[in-house]
Amino acid sequence: MRVVILSCFVSVSVLFLTNSLNLANAFFLSILLVGLPGLAIVQMGMADLSTISRKQAYLTSGLAIILIGSLALGLGLGMGGPGGMSHYVELGNWLGEIFVALVLTILGIGLLLAFSILRRKIGLKETEVVRQLMPVTNQEKLFFSGLSVCAGLGEEIAYRGYAMSTVIMAGGSATLAVTITSLAFGLTHSYQGVIGICRTGMFGLMMGFALLYTESLWALILAHTLIDLVVGLVLAEKLLD
Repeated sequence: MRVVILSCFVSVSVLFLTNSLNLANAFFLSILLVGLPGLAIVQMGMADLSTISRKQAYLTSGLAIILIGSLALGLGLGMGGPGGMSHYVELGNWLGEIFVALVLTILGIGLLLAFSILRRKIGLKETEVVRQLMPVTNQEKLFFSGLSVCAGLGEEIAYRGYAMSTVIMAGGSATLAVTITSLAFGLTHSYQGVIGICRTGMFGLMMGFALLYTESLWALILAHTLIDLVVGLVLAEKLLD
């Protein structure tokens, strides 16, 4: 844990002293790219759901994700200049957004199925935490649906909208922004094990390059939400088998 705190301190110092980011953005970007991934790695394998209900896990996770997304939205919209986050939240052709979202949903589900096949080929199993987090009862599925909406909104705003645009504004290339944010996004899902980190990182790459192409967060938010819903409510047994 001390290594994570020290790494965050170094990251904040470098970002604040070497470019035009103010302290608030340097700190929050460091939390997203260093702090949360580091904390997830530290906690990997330590999660114990025996003392917490699925509904409680969905509720607390959803609130945390929405909080992070709200902070990212506020900080991101407060940064002006070209390449900022503000143009990513402008809604253009909503029919086009829905079409892109459906394409991304199909690609995302295909990616998950490909990793499921790969996992079986190499003899790996999903972690017990992943298995325990899948909803079973109708009430749990309702709460999981709420978590899916929160994840679609909060994670896309934070890691694609805010983090990518902030890395670019700090002097990084678009490709570097996609790569760094996808790696961090994958590591924040360390509770899913190595296969889950790789899977989520690849998902982040797909969404990151989609953002560069579409310059809109709305299709990504809708696709992310739909993918989580399909996985948790329809494909859970198939993907976990």
